[in-house]
Amino acid sequence: MLARFEKVREAFGSFTAYERVERVFPFDWHYHPEFELTFIVDSEGQRVVADSFCEYGPGDLVLLGPNLPHSYRSLPPTSGASREHRAIVIQFRQDSFGEQFFELPEMRSVASMLEQSRMGLAFGATRAGKNVADRLVEIPSLPAARRVSAFIAVLVELAEESDAKVISTASLRPLCRIADRRRIDQICTYLHQRFDREVDFIELAKTVHMSQACLCRFFRRATGRTMTTYINQLRIGMAAQLLVNSDLSVLEIAFRVGFGNYSNFSRHFRRMKGVTPLSLRQELSDEKKSLSA
Repeated sequence: MLARFEKVREAFGSFTAYERVERVFPFDWHYHPEFELTFIVDSEGQRVVADSFCEYGPGDLVLLGPNLPHSYRSLPPTSGASREHRAIVIQFRQDSFGEQFFELPEMRSVASMLEQSRMGLAFGATRAGKNVADRLVEIPSLPAARRVSAFIAVLVELAEESDAKVISTASLRPLCRIADRRRIDQICTYLHQRFDREVDFIELAKTVHMSQACLCRFFRRATGRTMTTYINQLRIGMAAQLLVNSDLSVLEIAFRVGFGNYSNFSRHFRRMKGVTPLSLRQELSDEKKSLSA
């Protein structure tokens, strides 16, 4: 999909660090020339980075390189819910601490990590990611000098982590023509609002003033996937969240996210998650029992 260019908010120092607090994290496909480190304090939903699509939750920690298209979309709020979604966001440039800072011999491991982050790196499940969580939450409120030293210490610790996961498999070119951006926004909004029912591609094509064939080609060229694949990713992502956070039966979940029958749902779920819905729920149940024992 075609990402919009985002002008990062002005920093009071060498880099930007702030707490993002919103009633909902809306889908907002964008890119910027800064590196971005995002730590999810309290939110659940889907994270899209280039051609990668997965669920996120509290503790998710991702480092994204410059101009890598991305977006977070929180789950729809439940009826009467007053929850706020919270994340720590840190954005910085290659020269934030001096043009040759990351070229110093002492920063060699950090420089290597930054290079790898051009495809995105996930640290949420790693030892280092868990170790730096509390410090990341504190960074936006620290005095200027301490903020710099604390952030560099975080980068160094993350750079020493060998289990970080590369997020994307392709680097999408961040195209940003206004007409195309509006069109992809319309398409994605439509799909996000209707993925739990049968999607009318003819209606969608008319909405964005394209033929159905052109619509399908446009979406695949921009996102690296078909609309059917994207819809199934949305459905399976929501199903995984419901398996974790609700007592609905697996069959009820299958119908709620838009699958017409259980076998089709189970096949897609296993293909994307590597386990069946029943297996995932049982694993989660066993984990809860072990924690409460």
